Amino acid sequence: MKFKILAICIAFLMCLGFTSPSWAYTPEDLEMLLDSNECPVCILDKANLSGADLNEANLKVSSLMGANLTRANLNRANLMLTYLNGADLSGANLTGANLEGADLHDAKLVGANLTDVILTRVDLDNTDLSHANFQDAILLGSRLGTANLEGANLKGANLKGINRSRVRFCNTIMPDGAIENRDCP
Repeated sequence: MKFKILAICIAFLMCLGFTSPSWAYTPEDLEMLLDSNECPVCILDKANLSGADLNEANLKVSSLMGANLTRANLNRANLMLTYLNGADLSGANLTGANLEGADLHDAKLVGANLTDVILTRVDLDNTDLSHANFQDAILLGSRLGTANLEGANLKGANLKGINRSRVRFCNTIMPDGAIENRDCP
């Protein structure tokens, strides 16, 4: 029930034009996450979780907008329906994580490990995914928009039905193993 109420409240605020809430994390939510690796429906906006070990953490339907998750271990984490707008996940390990329905608009995932990750119906518009490893990832129904995939590894990734017309490709390893240099200077 808590999930539904938060999701409805966030959706309502977004309909009113509040797409980037200005609140910050609540200390109780941060403490709960660090103590138990469980914090579904939590508010962790702008939290500093750089280098945190969040292996198999449950952050389903949480808000981590603007959070610092650089080099964090999010191996097999549940980030389903999580708001990560503007978050920095550079160098993070997201191997096998579930990000289905997550919002990563304007996020930074430079050099992140996204091997075997589930990214179905994810908003990746204007996201820096340069040098990220998407090997065998599932991106069905996701929105790439103007994402930067320079130097990224997409070998074996499922990109069916994805509009790639505005995505930046330079030294990008495509799902079939071919190198795409469409946007190199």
